[in-house]
Amino acid sequence: MEIKTIQNYYAARGLQWPSAKDALWFFLSEVGELAEAYLAHHKEALTAEEIEMLKVFSEEGYHADEIVSRVEGWIRNNDRVKKEDIGKEVADCEMMLAVFMYSLTQSTPDEALLKKMQEKLGSRADLLND
Repeated sequence: MEIKTIQNYYAARGLQWPSAKDALWFFLSEVGELAEAYLAHHKEALTAEEIEMLKVFSEEGYHADEIVSRVEGWIRNNDRVKKEDIGKEVADCEMMLAVFMYSLTQSTPDEALLKKMQEKLGSRADLLND
């Protein structure tokens, strides 16, 4: 997603743009929500070890929530009551990862991924344009 779109969303919602550190805590909180949502829908397909790991990620997400909730201007818009929409949790993770990356480097995950792919492919990088 274009970072300008995310910035416009923040402005439209009256949200404060976070520092890189705070955006990282927001991202980790969202990863916890995604773990919790996945567990709520796919527990039967998971091993005991995988279930435990997702529970740990969920709990650590709550811990990240606690840390970031102490940031002035922080707005919590998901109380984790609804765990049904995994797509929305993935979208939140993607958005917060982009906010973190942009706050830290003034670039986006998409730009970093493309650069990494080009480096890995070397002379075959033109294959990415097909």
